[in-house]
Amino acid sequence: MPAELSIALPGQVTRKVPLQGNFTIGRGSVSDLILKDARVSRAHALLRPLGRGNYFLLDLGSANGTFLNGRVVTAPVQLSDGDVIVIADCTIKFESPEQRPITAPTPANYDSTMETAVNVSTEAVSFLIVDIRNFTKLSETLPPKELPSFVGSWFRDASAVIESHGGVIDKFIGDSVMAYWLGAGEAADPKLARGPVDSALELIEAARLYHGQLTARHPELSFKVGCGIHMGEAMFGNIGGSSRRDFTAMGDCVNVAFRLESQCKALDREIVVSSEVKDALGDAYAFEDLGELKLKGKSHDVRAYAVTRKA
Repeated sequence: MPAELSIALPGQVTRKVPLQGNFTIGRGSVSDLILKDARVSRAHALLRPLGRGNYFLLDLGSANGTFLNGRVVTAPVQLSDGDVIVIADCTIKFESPEQRPITAPTPANYDSTMETAVNVSTEAVSFLIVDIRNFTKLSETLPPKELPSFVGSWFRDASAVIESHGGVIDKFIGDSVMAYWLGAGEAADPKLARGPVDSALELIEAARLYHGQLTARHPELSFKVGCGIHMGEAMFGNIGGSSRRDFTAMGDCVNVAFRLESQCKALDREIVVSSEVKDALGDAYAFEDLGELKLKGKSHDVRAYAVTRKA
């Protein structure tokens, strides 16, 4: 059964709506759930699917906030079966049967650990990791009413940029976005490198605009992001025990992308890519050689480059 929403409004009968793809909530006429309430923004919140009944909830920069289980949503959060979303006077219960544990009896000699991954495939892929710098200070300093709106707007715009360049949002991890591009052929396909690099360059420019908006109100704060990009091969499949599996990407290629992103702050660079990405792009972009980097968890050094602009 697909995930669904149980929607309750004052004076109305509770209704259920199945979730099939992105689901938008707002006062605007193009929203999937239209709430005619002055406290609801035109584009208020978004439920984004990640496969197998899993959804992320994003506040889209609303003026009055989106609440999940009594707490204001300040960054994208993965929903669990039974979670309750409140927007103004509307109460929305998220229900995902696929997340519920399997209660049927199993043989005593059945070892559930033997079923930890199914339908795993190896694909040519590139990964982009985008992380907000100094998010802790931002979340501690911004007024409670400003933080969800500001951060929600950023995640909305960042997702739109990535998708406009053909990327797929894999997940939101705290203040980070993980996205990937799948290739139809070799892992060194230039198309796999252009998508994430073009996204990163556009995101850096967008972050500068956000920085200007933020410092106009709070001169003591700053808004910066770091982007790590790597390409190669990774495994895609359903991970977890039989009662709960999540479709995700795995392998060294993913880990390297995360480690390169973490080098952005250490090296004071905005976009750090691997030599595989640089070699695939050739002379189409301007690079700065950062040398051989020691990345956590890697037995050998990884040559990295900073991307500054298109050539």
